[in-house]
Amino acid sequence: MSESTVVPTVSLKPLLSEAGRRDPFPHYARLHEAGTVCRVAGDEQFDFIVHGFDATSQVLRDPVFHVMDSEYPDRRAAPWRDHSALRTLLSSIFFTDGPDHARVRRAFSSVFTARRVAKLEPAVVRLIDQRLDRLAELGAEGAPVDFMSEFALPLPSDVIGELLGVPEADRPWFPERVRAFGAILDLGAGAWGYLRAADKAAGELTAYFADLVAARRSEPQDDLISALVRQQEEVGLDDQTLIANLLTMFNAGFVTTTHLIGNGLTLLLDRPRLRDALLAEPDRAPAYVEEILRYEPPTHFSIRWATEDTEIDGTSIPVNSRILVMLGAANRDPRRFAWPDAFDPMRTDNQVLSFGSGVHYCLGVALSRLEGQLALPMVLRRFPGIAVSGEPGERKKLMLRGYDRLAVTLW
Repeated sequence: MSESTVVPTVSLKPLLSEAGRRDPFPHYARLHEAGTVCRVAGDEQFDFIVHGFDATSQVLRDPVFHVMDSEYPDRRAAPWRDHSALRTLLSSIFFTDGPDHARVRRAFSSVFTARRVAKLEPAVVRLIDQRLDRLAELGAEGAPVDFMSEFALPLPSDVIGELLGVPEADRPWFPERVRAFGAILDLGAGAWGYLRAADKAAGELTAYFADLVAARRSEPQDDLISALVRQQEEVGLDDQTLIANLLTMFNAGFVTTTHLIGNGLTLLLDRPRLRDALLAEPDRAPAYVEEILRYEPPTHFSIRWATEDTEIDGTSIPVNSRILVMLGAANRDPRRFAWPDAFDPMRTDNQVLSFGSGVHYCLGVALSRLEGQLALPMVLRRFPGIAVSGEPGERKKLMLRGYDRLAVTLW
């Protein structure tokens, strides 16, 4: 970067305000007007914010930028080891880099294959049909029913449970604990107010998966946990690491898909012409899902720190800088997408960053896409007159962003 280049400084406070959390997109538009990388005001949590599509892709792929692994809080003497939720997160592939990350990712990738996901499709269709039957029962004669709690939330729990080998009778136990565990992932000091509940949930989830791992070791089945247990010794995966990654995988594979489905349904119901086009041509579902992920992604940000002096799109980044990487903004970069604030499932070359990129690219992307591609057309076909009843519940988070409740009527 030349000495004459001035890097704009911005405050995150408008984005993290109540109004900003409800609708972050005007803030993203202002960031794009300022460039692709900005400094963050000195009294705030981060040093730089990256929001341009190419700059975001660079940071996600460049090994100089690490996730907020245990090395980072240790440098700042942060007491993260006092909290079971943080210990679990920082033991998972979501918050490790280097050889530890590669070893665990290799183990999970070897069993979480495209073939296994494809084999799961008949089970996903069956589970969707079961949930649609439940919706029809609850919504008989036009009674409002909460789409989130009765469909969008339990369906991904059912699917990831089917994949991992969680018994069907146990799956209703998970949503409350998964939400408590995931609440600490959002931006802002307020997220830490959920830490006690997250620690409790982490303890309960860890104990559950420890028992399930032991059961599969004794009596293997045709599920992902059994496959992982079989290769533990070969790949050097101890029980603590295995369980931490099972817990975080369940959490990530569950809630992100919940909000893909909930956000997607409201986008389609607000646009009858596009809803009808999907009903007429359900083979277009993959393009619709990609545009939902671009336009209203479940995950709006990621965090990195610079392990050495470097540059992002010509901006000098000193070692130890904290980088807020805005996936939600990058997906609406006008330099990359024509008419970025228009919802258009017919976009060509619709590459999105909603699942990250590089070595931390989401392992469960194929499964999440499959669920969205199957569920949305099946909902519309079963209930062609489905409509939102009243105002949807507010979306106030940037991580795991979606509706807590969404009342609908079914016709």
